[in-house]
Amino acid sequence: DRLVDLLGASQAGELTLGTFHAICARILRREAPHIGISRDYVIFDTADQLNVVKQAIRELNLDDKKYRPSAVLNAISRAKNELIGPDDYQAQSYYEEVVRRIYERYQGILQASNAFDFDDLIMSVTRLFDERPDILAQYQEKYRHVLVDEFQDTNMAQYVLVLQLTGRWRNLFCVADEDQSIYRWRGADYRNISRLRDDFEELDQIVLEQNYRS
Repeated sequence: DRLVDLLGASQAGELTLGTFHAICARILRREAPHIGISRDYVIFDTADQLNVVKQAIRELNLDDKKYRPSAVLNAISRAKNELIGPDDYQAQSYYEEVVRRIYERYQGILQASNAFDFDDLIMSVTRLFDERPDILAQYQEKYRHVLVDEFQDTNMAQYVLVLQLTGRWRNLFCVADEDQSIYRWRGADYRNISRLRDDFEELDQIVLEQNYRS
């Protein structure tokens, strides 16, 4: 509504606006068959995800009191935020080896259900762009300019997606405050701001010395 007020309905309608997850969900509705998923996939919410973890634990004959489903799901989510699939999951302990096995079965159940969880949405698009540079080129052409708000709350998967989309034109605008990062508990990495400075040597930085919200 605010964009429509600023630009008018026709210009605002030409923009793609949304969260990382929502935008990736739209991309996958068009492109999912290229990674072996049908376009009518479903998205599992947290309750669904916990049920899948519990099913995987049962099928592996494990004790769900020793391997609590919520803790296992958090470990899987952290791995996906780092773009680590079950095949690349490096177990440093027996517990983590069991988590890897649950993760592998968890992904199998999702695939059999033609489903993604929220973390899969971003991970799958980055995988699609890696495997199909021709499709990535189409989206780079479509999104010649990219703006990311609250950039300090992005995770590694989101950062990689931004790098992919801006790889051709390098027209990226980020709004961030590295002192305001509050989502570390769900994978956010304020160090993405430092990575941005390294990956975009031509970066112009505009420092807001006064809190514009106040």
